[in-house]
Amino acid sequence: MTEIRGKRVLITGAGQGMGLGMARRFAALGAELILVDVDEARLEVAEAELRHAGHLAHSFRCDLSRREEIAGLRREVLVRRGPIDVLVNDAGVVTGGRYERVDDEDDARTLAVNTAAVHWMTKAFTPDLLQSREGHLVQMASAAGFLGVPEQALYCATKWFVIGLSEALHAEWKVNGHHHLHVTIVCPGYVDTGMFEGVRAPRLMPMLRADDVVDSVVEAVQANRLYVLEPALVKVTPILHALLPRAAFDRVSDLLGVYGSMKSWRGRDGHA
Repeated sequence: MTEIRGKRVLITGAGQGMGLGMARRFAALGAELILVDVDEARLEVAEAELRHAGHLAHSFRCDLSRREEIAGLRREVLVRRGPIDVLVNDAGVVTGGRYERVDDEDDARTLAVNTAAVHWMTKAFTPDLLQSREGHLVQMASAAGFLGVPEQALYCATKWFVIGLSEALHAEWKVNGHHHLHVTIVCPGYVDTGMFEGVRAPRLMPMLRADDVVDSVVEAVQANRLYVLEPALVKVTPILHALLPRAAFDRVSDLLGVYGSMKSWRGRDGHA
C-alpha cells in the first residue's frame, strides 16, 4: 500500500497513545479516519482535533471486550461511512504481577481485549479488506510475543496469539490468491505511552518514543512490510530464542534485565 491518500483507515484505541498518533499520521497522508475507543470523552477530543486540522475523521465508541458491540460497530461503520481499507488493531491492556496473584477480573479483561477482540475485529472487517483494491491489516503485538517475561505471563501469551493469528492470515491470504491484502505485525519493546510507567527497560533495549514507533508502522504499511521490530535487539530475539540452548537464553535474558524489567512496574493500565 504505497498510497495512503483516499484510504479509509479504522484504528482501535484511537483516543490516546499510539492509536491517536497513528490517526494523526495517516490523516496527514490523506486518509479518512474511523476512530474507535471505549473512552467516549477522549474519542470526542481526538475527533475534534483532527477535524480542526482539516482532516476527515469520524468517531465510534465501542467496548471491544463485548463481541456483540464489535458486530454492531461493523454494521454502523458500513452504513455511515462504507467499507474500510485498513484495519489497525491497536487497543490493548496490560496487567502484571506473579501469575497466581493477578486478579481474575484483570485476567478476563486482558484476554477479552488482547485476544478475543483482535480476533473478532479482524474477522468482522476482513470482508471489507477483501473487497478493497488494496487492503491492509495492522496488528499491534509486542516483543513480549517472542519470549516469556516474568510477571507478564498472560500479556505475553496474548501477544503470541496476535503474532500467530497474523502469520496464519498472511499465509492464508497469499495461498488463496489475495495478493492485494497485506499484514503488518508490530512488535516493539517498551514504549513511552504511559502503559509501562516505571518499568526498567532492559539493557540494549531503551524505552522507545511513541512517535518513532508510529512513524515505523506507517512506513511499514506504505512498504507492505510484514514486521516492525524495534529496537535493534528485538530483531535478533527470535533468532537467539531459536538457536541458543535454553539455559544460555535464560542467562542472557537475565543479564540484559529482561527478566527483571517488570519488577518496578506501577500498574498503570491503558492502550498501546
